[in-house]
Amino acid sequence: MLKEKKYRVLKNKYFWISVLFFIWMFFFDSNSLILHYKLKKSIEKMTRNRNFLKKKISLEETKFKKLTTDSKYLEKLAREKFYMKKEDEDLFIIPKNNRKQQFNGPYEYE
Repeated sequence: MLKEKKYRVLKNKYFWISVLFFIWMFFFDSNSLILHYKLKKSIEKMTRNRNFLKKKISLEETKFKKLTTDSKYLEKLAREKFYMKKEDEDLFIIPKNNRKQQFNGPYEYE
């Protein structure tokens, strides 16, 4: 009796039409769930990127305001980033990766 009910449902044309409809809507339609999932992930990624860029813009704005108002910061930046100097100064650039290495031999001296 139970088997007859199962077969009865499987023989029903409305059941098969609804199954095909849901398969079509989930996978093949232009508004499928897979497409919605991909679009949602893309929106989340763009939102994170937008928030990151907003923070970066605000930091750059503060640096720009500081550059236009603070002359000591401007001089410090010119010396550190662009290696500028005053006329009566000498500039020595020491690379960080060519520092003198300590001797790690078999003997240690105190």
